[in-house]
Parts: sequence; structure tokens; C-alpha cells
Amino acid sequence: DFIDELGGRHEMSEFMIACGFDYKMSVEKAYSTDSNMLGATHEAKDLEYLNSSVKIVNPIMGVKFWDESVKIPAEEVTVRFEQGHPVALNGKTFSDDVEMMLEANRIGGRHGLGMSDQIENRIIEAKSRGIYEAPGMALLHIAYERLLTGIHNEDTIEQYHAHGRQLGRLLYQGRWFDSQALMLRDSLQRWVASQITGEVTLEL
Repeated sequence: DFIDELGGRHEMSEFMIACGFDYKMSVEKAYSTDSNMLGATHEAKDLEYLNSSVKIVNPIMGVKFWDESVKIPAEEVTVRFEQGHPVALNGKTFSDDVEMMLEANRIGGRHGLGMSDQIENRIIEAKSRGIYEAPGMALLHIAYERLLTGIHNEDTIEQYHAHGRQLGRLLYQGRWFDSQALMLRDSLQRWVASQITGEVTLEL
């Protein structure tokens, strides 16, 4: 019913433009884009061809780091964690997690962090190629793992990675609130994240 009423991406794009929505993408764009504050995905159309380069994508959360004309000056950024939770960037604390994430996106984005070209295995066993952006997540992940490796022993780190892969798979399958996911989250938060307190300074 949804497709019958609204059609595909082309028809939906035309509908949004006709209704006066602030829609920035062209109906003729060579790929489709979906995004939220954690990241963006660029998929379909020309990107389904593996000989199509990431360079056809116009980043919406960062810069074209592959473009020689884009000058990216070096920058130091300090991230502070308390019990695994990011609480400050460059000494600045935030009233809520949303503001923290938006600032992490701004910092990571201007250095082209978190952009990757992936071929994923869908739940239905189909293959899908996508270009992903997640600058803030990449920045916080790099800083978090730097602290993690300085605090926990080798066996704990190995278990952290194994549990992380399992939890990521469950999240991808839409099973974030399954009992298995809750067990993994509780374990990681209680025994790993609770010890991650400190500051990391990175040069980007």
C-alpha cells in the first residue's frame, strides 16, 4: 500500500518538492541518503556498482577528505569520560547527550572521520553496498578505546571485542531489547565501562 500510494524514491522526492518541504536532494541524485544525528548512509543506484568510487558521494556530515583542494588543518581535541560516558569535549561540558553528540559530529566531520565504504550482509542474506558517515561516533570510539586499552587487561579487552560484535549484530537485527542483548549490555557496562574514567587528547 505504501509503495502504491507514494511510489519509489523518485516519486517521493517530487512529492516533497511539490509540497514545499525544505528538501535538499535532487530527484536525479546518483544515490539515496538516509541520516540521523548518529550518522548517514548513502546507498543504491550508482553505488550498487562496485566500480563506483566513494568520490561520487557528497558528504553531509563531513568533508571530502580525498579532495586535494580541501585543506584540513591539524587540531587537538580532548575527550573526557566518566564511567564510560563521554562528558566533555575540550573541557566543555554539555547540558544533554544530544548537544555532546552534535559537537562531536562537528569536530569529527571537519576532519573526515568515520566515513567508510562497506559491503554488508543483510538479514535476508542479500548483499548491500553503502557509504557510511559517522564522524562523532568515530571520534568518541577512538578516544574510548584508547582509554580502554590503557586500563583493562588483555583478556578483558578480548572479551569486550567479542561481546561488542555480538551486541552489534543483535542491534542490526532490531533485537536491542532481547534478553541476550540486555545481558551483554549489562556485562559491558558493569565490568568494562564502569572503569573508563579519564581524558584522552587526540591530534586530528
